[in-house]
Amino acid sequence: MPQKEPIEKDYYLPILNSLKSYGGSATLDEIRASVRPMLRASDSYLNADAGKDTGESHFEKDLNWAGKRLGDAGLIQKARTHWKLTEEGCFNYFTSKTLALLCELAGTRRKKTRRKSKR
Repeated sequence: MPQKEPIEKDYYLPILNSLKSYGGSATLDEIRASVRPMLRASDSYLNADAGKDTGESHFEKDLNWAGKRLGDAGLIQKARTHWKLTEEGCFNYFTSKTLALLCELAGTRRKKTRRKSKR
């Protein structure tokens, strides 16, 4: 059976689990190494270039976007090369579905806030 390519929401739970396994804080390289096998994605997806300008793979690009969404939802604090669970992220008992909904709502809320501030 062919492996399906993961989408952004498939990253949420592995990222939180990865951070928990590192004691709540990890470098981006540690997170990449930990999340990669959790996705069970094909090597062609994991290594495919996302674009010639960025030099990122699809995996790295999707991981960064998922991290941004988790940050918008208040579950992680994300610096360029270091991510950390927030208090809310430490005490999560989320399923992948509830995380997807939470991150979607946080992204929608953030877009509305930006639109209001531009007026």
